[in-house]
Amino acid sequence: MGRIDSFVKMWKNVRDGRKRGEKARLREDMGENCYMEYEEVENGFGGYHKVDLIFYKDGKKVRQITDKNGRFLAFPGVEHGKWEKELTLPFVPIVRFMIDCMPFGEDGLAELIWTVQPDGMYWMDDDGFGMENDEEIVLSAKMDKQGRLVTPFAERQ
Repeated sequence: MGRIDSFVKMWKNVRDGRKRGEKARLREDMGENCYMEYEEVENGFGGYHKVDLIFYKDGKKVRQITDKNGRFLAFPGVEHGKWEKELTLPFVPIVRFMIDCMPFGEDGLAELIWTVQPDGMYWMDDDGFGMENDEEIVLSAKMDKQGRLVTPFAERQ
């Protein structure tokens, strides 16, 4: 990391009220007085991803969903399908790319939307080189208000 990059990182930490080396905890509101707290870290593939997802209700920690490496702690399994044939990397229950928490719906469940594999444009640089033929694979599962994943992850249409 160059001196300018180091300075920019230090300034962002100061601006955000953090000490050097301390990571910011971010939050997604899910309604029903619930939220998901997480850290956003580099994923080793040129982007960022959410790790250490923790579900809160009424301001109290209820359940940890993933660890600091993005691994699901209580993985509910997957519904097998044609998406498995499109994988370019081995399937592992780890968040490597995006995961989003949708608000609780009328059924009392929230949806976790997990990008297992981004489309090929993810790998493209600013000059348009490096694009792959990868198909985007997005799975989703339902979560209850106790932070339990109550359905297996299935292909999201």
